[in-house]
Amino acid sequence: MNKTIDQEGVEKKIPNKELILRKAYGLFLKKGFQSVSIKDIMEASNLSKGGIYHHFENKEGILFEVLDRYFFTALSIDKSGFIGLPFKERIEKIYRLGVSLFAMVESMGKNGIKYPIQRLFHFQLECENFPEIRKQFRETSIAYSRLVEDIVFEGIQNGEIKKELDPETISCQIIGMIEGIAVHNSTVKQDVETMLTEKYDKVFNCYFSFICHHSKS
Repeated sequence: MNKTIDQEGVEKKIPNKELILRKAYGLFLKKGFQSVSIKDIMEASNLSKGGIYHHFENKEGILFEVLDRYFFTALSIDKSGFIGLPFKERIEKIYRLGVSLFAMVESMGKNGIKYPIQRLFHFQLECENFPEIRKQFRETSIAYSRLVEDIVFEGIQNGEIKKELDPETISCQIIGMIEGIAVHNSTVKQDVETMLTEKYDKVFNCYFSFICHHSKS
């Protein structure tokens, strides 16, 4: 059992497996998966080789669980959390899901990670060299797109979005803007959560004024 310091400065004990995943993720983001060795993970987590292999068969096994915990699980969406919310709040909630992912990247490692958007994009591209991971990325992307399409369709049906607009076009525009904001600002060094929130307010408030009825929230 190892110790870590939480955001309030309180020392907490964490299981070795959790420690390995945290340290490995930080190293993968900073150096790239191929450049990180088991020895690097041992040194970062202050564990022996046996301590690493007690939990994982190899470096690829660590990678797969890192992605499951810090990417795919983090991006999983509980649709029940959208019930009863107006269209604009649903879209903002989806956007903030991505923001939280970048903010998590920024917080990884002893001194944090600079250029978190850029580092996550690089890491994702490297991971797509594994066919099974590439497939999972695609499935996650499809599920994300379908959720946005459902939200837009419901927004049109209940009168929040102008009925003359095409739902497929609006969905593509929203997804494109969300992804475009991140790509366009991938060279931001730090404090990405504040920056991305400000960008959302500026871009989407203007966009909503074109597609939504002003009388609806």
